[in-house]
Amino acid sequence: MPAFDLSSLDQTHVEIAIIGAGINGASAAQHLSAAGYRVMLVDQGDFANGATSRSSRLLHCGLRHLATGTNFWQSLLRPDRLAKSMKTVRDDMLARDEIVRTIPDRVKPINFCVPIYNDDQYSPWQMDAAFAALRLTSPRGVPLDYRKYSQKNQAEVPVTPWLRDPHKLRSVAVFREYIFDWPERIALDAVFDARRMGAIVRNYTRVVDLKQQNQGARWRMTLQAANKDGGSASVTTDLVLNLAGAWVDDLIQKTGSNAPPKCTGMKGVHIALRLPEEFNDWGVFTYNSLGEPLYCLPFRGVHYVGLTRTPFTGDIAGVSASDQEIEWMIAETNRCLPKLAVSRHDILYSWAGVNPLTSDPEEPMGSREIKIHDLARDGLPDFLTLTGGPIMTHRRVARQLVKSISGRRSPAGTPQCPVYQGVQVASDQREVASIPATEIERCVREEMPGSLTDLLMRRLGLGWEPDQGIGQARSIAEIAAPYLGWSTSRVDAEIQRYQLHLEKARRRPTSV
Repeated sequence: MPAFDLSSLDQTHVEIAIIGAGINGASAAQHLSAAGYRVMLVDQGDFANGATSRSSRLLHCGLRHLATGTNFWQSLLRPDRLAKSMKTVRDDMLARDEIVRTIPDRVKPINFCVPIYNDDQYSPWQMDAAFAALRLTSPRGVPLDYRKYSQKNQAEVPVTPWLRDPHKLRSVAVFREYIFDWPERIALDAVFDARRMGAIVRNYTRVVDLKQQNQGARWRMTLQAANKDGGSASVTTDLVLNLAGAWVDDLIQKTGSNAPPKCTGMKGVHIALRLPEEFNDWGVFTYNSLGEPLYCLPFRGVHYVGLTRTPFTGDIAGVSASDQEIEWMIAETNRCLPKLAVSRHDILYSWAGVNPLTSDPEEPMGSREIKIHDLARDGLPDFLTLTGGPIMTHRRVARQLVKSISGRRSPAGTPQCPVYQGVQVASDQREVASIPATEIERCVREEMPGSLTDLLMRRLGLGWEPDQGIGQARSIAEIAAPYLGWSTSRVDAEIQRYQLHLEKARRRPTSV
């Protein structure tokens, strides 16, 4: 665990306490610090270790909100939902524009193809209309490069021969989409930019008690470090931002409130595998047998396919893909791309996460509406909770939070400018694979990793390589050891813990 003494923060007062350091918590800390507020950001685990690190990693243009797999004409019968979808689409397009233009090195463009079959809910002209609507929401934004291939020229799309039911294939739509590379790094950049502007940031720090105060500060938090030597602290704050993702309702319960649930947790599973070279830089967006989106996406020399959508109420921190879920994803992959003939032996790894969607009585599977809940009506004044915030809209959410909070109280500090561009890696003769030793040392000194897993999965991103960083694990651990006080036996233990992490959280089917 990070070697800091939490007790040094005892009796600290901040204007805003942010609980949850995923992409939304990180961005909120960055933007509120830039607005001049005194901020504290805490997370019970590592930064960006929840849904941020377990998503489909897509920078969506918003097509999924228009092409949901349901009948086109049925959507016209609910103009309220259609209007909500169009607003979401516009937000997605504007977020896409901003991210691609401001941090182009953190995203990667891909060719995304959408097969259109004779028996689909959507016809080619409806796909044309959907992309026209997308373009209207951001006319001067990052190009979509939309084009459509008829049966006569489908051979120009290299993945077409692998698609199912070629005799039913009416056309193939292709557009430019982007993959985050990698969202954990974007969150970390925001966390440490917030720290640069004066925020207190702590990972592996649990909120064990959260109560309103009758006098002075509105809220008192009791914090406890995850490591036994980290101590504890009592901190007061004027306002609480509950950005704990799938844990938001657990945090609300710590206040003693009986507020109704705000979040519906939906489990999603992905599998990673190698595909033929025709798929290089190409992804597929189609529908599974349940009529829900299925993505096949290129990423760092492999492809991953996802995702499932099932309600989840178990151990969020320990969520992983079961054998049954992996087998289902294999079957759905083979249904959509039958010539691949994927088997369990082809699975390099899997992962699962819990998407913190907004609870909605009309949508048992949760709503994708991004909602900031003011819990004053539940007896918790100055307590805001976020649900449904995907990775791509994190800056918009942060700005909404700044606007909402600035209407309640003025910051005590001086405004500053956030820096979105992260640290650029310089060349170094002591490279470990493609990671300079100086970058490893910088991460260890400045970015509060608590383990080798933190380094490989989030600080350096090697856990997303085809071998998941196993080949570089020992070299990196040995470079980090002097800075973290690791002995030779501790280095061995860290490598074993990382391997155990992969076996549990990114498991292959047990029969492999």
